[in-house]
Amino acid sequence: MNENENGNTEPIPLSIILPNSDENINETDKFDENKEIIKKEKEHNRVPIFAYVILGFALLAMSSSGVALKSIDAPPLLKASWRLQSTSILLFFGLMYEIIMIYNFHKKVIQSLPKSLILLLPNKISIIHNNFNKLKEDENEQNFNNGSNGDNKEEIEKEKNKEEIKSKLFQWKTILILFGTGIMLGFHFSFWVVSLDKTTLAHSLLFVTSSPIMIVLVMIVRRAPISRGEISGCILGFIGLIITLFDSLFLNKNDDSNNSNSSIEKSIQNPTVFGDFLALMGAVCIVFYLFAGSLLRKWMPLFCYAFPVTFIASIFCSIASLILEETDLFIFGWVSKSFILLTCYLAVFPGFIGHTGMNAIIKYIEPVVISVTLLLEPPIGSLMGYFVGVEGLPTFFTYIGGPFIIGGCLLVTISSHLRNKKLQQSQ
Repeated sequence: MNENENGNTEPIPLSIILPNSDENINETDKFDENKEIIKKEKEHNRVPIFAYVILGFALLAMSSSGVALKSIDAPPLLKASWRLQSTSILLFFGLMYEIIMIYNFHKKVIQSLPKSLILLLPNKISIIHNNFNKLKEDENEQNFNNGSNGDNKEEIEKEKNKEEIKSKLFQWKTILILFGTGIMLGFHFSFWVVSLDKTTLAHSLLFVTSSPIMIVLVMIVRRAPISRGEISGCILGFIGLIITLFDSLFLNKNDDSNNSNSSIEKSIQNPTVFGDFLALMGAVCIVFYLFAGSLLRKWMPLFCYAFPVTFIASIFCSIASLILEETDLFIFGWVSKSFILLTCYLAVFPGFIGHTGMNAIIKYIEPVVISVTLLLEPPIGSLMGYFVGVEGLPTFFTYIGGPFIIGGCLLVTISSHLRNKKLQQSQ
């Protein structure tokens, strides 16, 4: 009991003896919210099995690209153009879907349908039709509604993203970057596919996948922040490239002095310095392609980026083939019976399932894991070529230099990931 100025006693407030019931409820709610957040984070960090399945199929599909290209009996630049032309057709459907969603054409089409036809359509479409006007009227109110739920906030965020995309999509800066990126992709495919005819499949794949090493060189030239691990990986990778190059420098000399090769051995391409150099130039081009593409992919949807770039690259390779190659084959000759199966395979599997699959699982698997997985492409592709019969076993120095190249790229990739992670944490 408390005593006041008049000497009267007053009861001690219950809130002093017992904690506030509202505070108890708030503490309990906070505890439950924290548990829910932790649970959601665990679910978010758990990688679904299907993501790894897609990663495996994408790796196998991309590894088979070189084998399929070597199996097509056509000039290399023409083959490159066919690969890009057929892939562009598939990407076009993805582009149409994204454009429809960005500009809400699907809602406008449903709104314009007569009510008699709407009744025959699925229930979900009828609901969209009936509520479209109401949703449109309430849109501004939802944008300023602070008490809106999570679903409304997500919808508002999507609409904001759509407006940003629409405002940037047809800017001259965007068009110029897309054009330049498409040209670099065209150079990449031109150098790489020609290299398949000038050196071994193993050499071509090893040199063209050395792009992480090339990225480090570009960063050094630009004086960008770089870690010791990335520099060490670059040095290790270059040692591997030089060792692998010994096959091209010394193997051919031995072959020139030995004319007793069988007809099967003669049909298989030996490694050459020129072919290795072309594959390396393909790696250099993909670096500039990645740097340019990173500027757009921060806000641009996948197919809005992939289609124009691939289409421009296909035009570039087609023009290069018409100018530089003499052949009786038509520029769209891949639609003939002799070539359509292999070309469609290149479009569907390495082109669509491979590259699009990798982009699709980035939200589930860390990019560094995907990058490291792609380093398995040279050995898997070489084994595929051997078993299919378009490639012999790798030569002596390839066995020594190959692990150095892959190890160097691996070290660069992981070191770059760790450097970026530290940078994000410090910010």
